[in-house]
Amino acid sequence: MRPLGGLTRSGLVALFAVMLLVPLMLAPMPILGDFPNHAARFWLLGGGMAQMPGMYGADWSRAFTNIGGDLIARALAGSVPGDHVAQGILAFAIIGPPLGCFLLNRRLLGWNVWQLALPALAWTMTLIFGFITFQMGLALALMLAALDAAMRPSALRWAARLAFSAALLVVHPFALLFYAALLGGLTIGPRIADRFASRRAVTGFLGSGLLLVVVCSLPVLVLALTAAHLPGEDQAAGSTGTIWNHGIASRIAALLSPFRTYTMRVDAVFMLLLALVPAYALLRRRLHVHQGLLAVAAILAFVSLFMPTAMAGTSVIELRLPIMALLAAAAAIRIDFARRPVLIGAAVALAALSGLRTADVARHWVRLEADAAAIRTVLAALPPHSAVLPLQHDAPREAMAGAPLGRYFADRMPSFTQSGAFATLWRQSFVPNLFTARGKQPLMVAPAFEQIAVPEGEIASVAALSDPDYPLPQSEAYVRHWRDRFDFALVLNTDMPDRNGPVQLPEGVEVVAQQGFAQLLRLPRARITSQLR
Repeated sequence: MRPLGGLTRSGLVALFAVMLLVPLMLAPMPILGDFPNHAARFWLLGGGMAQMPGMYGADWSRAFTNIGGDLIARALAGSVPGDHVAQGILAFAIIGPPLGCFLLNRRLLGWNVWQLALPALAWTMTLIFGFITFQMGLALALMLAALDAAMRPSALRWAARLAFSAALLVVHPFALLFYAALLGGLTIGPRIADRFASRRAVTGFLGSGLLLVVVCSLPVLVLALTAAHLPGEDQAAGSTGTIWNHGIASRIAALLSPFRTYTMRVDAVFMLLLALVPAYALLRRRLHVHQGLLAVAAILAFVSLFMPTAMAGTSVIELRLPIMALLAAAAAIRIDFARRPVLIGAAVALAALSGLRTADVARHWVRLEADAAAIRTVLAALPPHSAVLPLQHDAPREAMAGAPLGRYFADRMPSFTQSGAFATLWRQSFVPNLFTARGKQPLMVAPAFEQIAVPEGEIASVAALSDPDYPLPQSEAYVRHWRDRFDFALVLNTDMPDRNGPVQLPEGVEVVAQQGFAQLLRLPRARITSQLR
């Protein structure tokens, strides 16, 4: 691909990287699924625990996988605040996967116009969910696969593969899985037929494949045999057990999740436009593929149809393989147009699509800044070191269509379920549902607060305050102690109706601050605590 409009190739890459960061520049601490929860944990591990004595602690023997972000926060403690670490990891979670895809594509297939479409792949449901460590793992797997493709076959290459496999397992288990899949595609090679051209070729392929399985499985085996805790140990304490996805429609929806963000109509148009250039290139016989990577992408997509939605204390598993499949397939494509006008037209179309996709996400994040500002405003009335109960107006399904922009993603999923963690980040207060699962996080709740904490909790309806029999899952069981263990309640989504009907606050509960999306309630215990002081 020749430079366009005087821009060098490296200049184009830098331009796209800056473009992808525009939404984060406009919303530095976005309401983005799990992100506030991660940000609060990184802040605590980065030194914030010293400001909250007796509430949280850290035990690094609790987890040896899924801790890439936690290790960065620990390494930078004292030099970079934990909330800035979270913002940096989020920036990498946005840029990293398309950049890694670009590096692998360039290594295998050279510069080509298809690479201008890759920035559009930054915006996926797993990112909107706030799975920033998972996204970081995907990026690292792609980058290390690109490095592997540049290495000559040797013992050093196999040693590097073993070391990289172990490192990726520490970052995130699915990062290792993706790396192994990418290496499998590289082992198959650019032409599948070459692997079956002779008996010697078949024997070499099978031997390399078997050794690859051993090398990538060895870190998992060591972890299983030596780790004090493994993911899923806290299921009895409230984490999700194994749940299988049986519906055909939900399986197809999961398969399409890499293209999903906030609005289905916009996502559908994006998918259609993205497919036009490669479809035209295929018709003109100007589309070339790395067959090994494409085969791996197809296998990942097929296997994803049979993945559970939750297992080993980890939820939304069904969304993990589809994004891997998309990135592997995108890295496998090369588009060459012989005629320069067609090449320029394709380049402009793909670059514009990447820009428009980013602009659509940016407009949602800008609107969500109003919700974040509302939380910050009401939390200004919260005394530091309080125990805060996160609640929500659980809006009825029919009301979600009229919700403010960005409040719900994929049309029906709330973006704010972990935003109660801002009380820890901004007011050094305890919240009961920070991620503290054994086998997955080193953060732990101090003994005095264990009774009112869950390792991976959700946010309950405000109706639970006035209804003693309100059905609460184990992940929201902490709400039962609202009268005697919590000082304040942070209620979110208060500018939307609750599906349980008009909200009636119990006697003794007072509204301290109200700002559109957020509300701060003083609970009866707060008055008792202040009297004791």
